[in-house]
Amino acid sequence: MNPIVVQIANGNAFFIGIALTVGAFVVRLWVQWRVPVIALTVAWLIGISLVVLSATPISFWLYGGWFTLCVATRIASNARVHFKAKISVIAAFAVFSLVICLVELPFHLASRIPVSKGQMIYVIGDSISAGIDEREKTWPNVLARISGMNVVNLARAGASVETAMDQAARIHSSNSVVFVEIGGNDLLGNTSSHTFFVQLDNLLGRLKGGNAEIVMFELPLLPFWNEFGRDQRLLAQEYHAILIPKKCLVNVFAGKGDTIDGLHLSQQGHNELAKEVYQLLRVKA
Repeated sequence: MNPIVVQIANGNAFFIGIALTVGAFVVRLWVQWRVPVIALTVAWLIGISLVVLSATPISFWLYGGWFTLCVATRIASNARVHFKAKISVIAAFAVFSLVICLVELPFHLASRIPVSKGQMIYVIGDSISAGIDEREKTWPNVLARISGMNVVNLARAGASVETAMDQAARIHSSNSVVFVEIGGNDLLGNTSSHTFFVQLDNLLGRLKGGNAEIVMFELPLLPFWNEFGRDQRLLAQEYHAILIPKKCLVNVFAGKGDTIDGLHLSQQGHNELAKEVYQLLRVKA
């Protein structure tokens, strides 16, 4: 996978873009020559582009505030105003940029997943978890082997959030841990953000009604599809679900030999994803 695509998909592009934008404005304070100014303008535009393409699902208010300050700082940098005034505007932009980075940062830090010995673990998902070859040992099966836990893989190839309700209906154990790896087919299909929200709300509500602890994989987002990420985060908060950062899936997709076609996992990919998840488990006696 292209390194730039990886940085966009795993969300790092958001932080890189902000750092590049702030850095360009700071350096611009002491640069007057034409060629360096053009280079800094290019850096500024690249930074903004990375922020947009990252599809980071922060609120529209934060995005609006950041872009407004960005434009104001750009105008102040090129205007004939007092040097201290320029510093003040850039400082305000830098502080606001730091704030939205701190708002986003927790979603990139993986939380430990508490699970008790003997507790049932279920996996609801699509072809990433179900595999596309019956001979595959899918990541839930590998996780069961390396962790010694009881893992039941309910995933089905081609599943969407709507059809995942059928998988949820097969969970009969209370007080279980349920991994939800679903939504990729909705993103690539024609599901609207509103429909996605309603269907995911129904799915998580059903799982929570069975007293399940929910662990959800955050979806790597396509550019401009921020709303799907906001839906996931809002519902994760509502149902007290643990969100696995999207870099977990992206790291596997980007690994050499980890996928068959860029989307479906090879056996090596299943093994790697199982290891990623296993490292997050905090097994209690």
